[in-house]
Amino acid sequence: MFSARTPPIRKSNPGTRPPSSKDSSAWGPPSSPSSRSSLKKYRASISKKIFYRLRGQYHRGDREPAFLEAAANEFDQRICGKSYDMVFSPGSEMISRLKTSRPVTFSADATFASMVDYYWDFTGLSAEYLRKGHAQEAASLAKASLAIYASEWAARSAINYYGISPEKVAVIPFGANFGKKNTLPEVERWIAQRPHDRINLIFVGKHWERKGGDLVVDTARCLRKLGHKVTLDIVGAELPARHRGLPWIVSHGLLSPKKPEEAAKLHDLYIRAHYVFVPSRAEAFGITFAEGNAFGLPAISTNTGGISGAVSNGENGYLLPLSAGAQDYADLIASSFRNSGDYQAMCRRSFATFEKRLNWNAFCKSFLDILAERNILTNAPRALTAAPLLTRA
Repeated sequence: MFSARTPPIRKSNPGTRPPSSKDSSAWGPPSSPSSRSSLKKYRASISKKIFYRLRGQYHRGDREPAFLEAAANEFDQRICGKSYDMVFSPGSEMISRLKTSRPVTFSADATFASMVDYYWDFTGLSAEYLRKGHAQEAASLAKASLAIYASEWAARSAINYYGISPEKVAVIPFGANFGKKNTLPEVERWIAQRPHDRINLIFVGKHWERKGGDLVVDTARCLRKLGHKVTLDIVGAELPARHRGLPWIVSHGLLSPKKPEEAAKLHDLYIRAHYVFVPSRAEAFGITFAEGNAFGLPAISTNTGGISGAVSNGENGYLLPLSAGAQDYADLIASSFRNSGDYQAMCRRSFATFEKRLNWNAFCKSFLDILAERNILTNAPRALTAAPLLTRA
């Protein structure tokens, strides 16, 4: 969380993605001395987690009132005596108990309600955690002057489930973190260099089952039966043993963009691919699709969750219903790839979509425009001091 007047805008670097609403467990507990009594209660939630786990239920400490109060107390300490115009938080969790009189805004890719029984790790939650999670989300939405969501799917959840006024909600898609410096001449060259006699697919994601890994492999098999040469590159997830040994699948493991050698490898994989193919069973947004577009790759996925916030069907990729099978995806890919002129036009539209809306400069510009249009900072002072609230654990 930061106190600030405006987010920085750098044309050469759209920035990096703020943690999503799902990532709250990655934040460490507040560390200020004044928060120690609250932290005792926060640590006690660990025993609750174990208790519920033994009963086959999931429980976390990130929505505990004591933890949220401790975060608010630390924020008060850090901004004491400092001038700022607005509070911006990457996620809704930490703002529910803030006592500031300045406007509070946040961005997220999902609401608590939209994640319940949708993601694997939000299934089988304890009744206590459900109650506290909904209470926290409702309090954060009541506190916020503006709630930014990455998709209409998430925005509708905030409006319909929590009853927040549509005037307090806006939709701005998140941007690519990898490939954000790619230029049009580079992408045009990569598109022209892609082979016409084979189809190269790239799957990027850590969670094999949720991201539809088996469906990707089965689709590649179907394409091969249709007479296409296919190469499938797997990045992030561990390739299940049942698929190992297939000569047309290459598993690269987890490649970190922060490590130069691994970043260079990932860069080359995107360059030589024809499609980024991740048919997720559940997805709040899908940064991978934005990153594929940054390399001029059409994205192929499923019309579920917030994916349509990243992928517009026929513009920068294709979305099939959750019920679609491997043959459906194979027919789609084969049809898209059949005419090289049509395929290359889709690649160019994909990169244009990245340049227009799937980058962090576009996010910041839209955010600032909305602040101005809705007069959220009308009476805010000019001075500001950026003050990070918490560090990642």
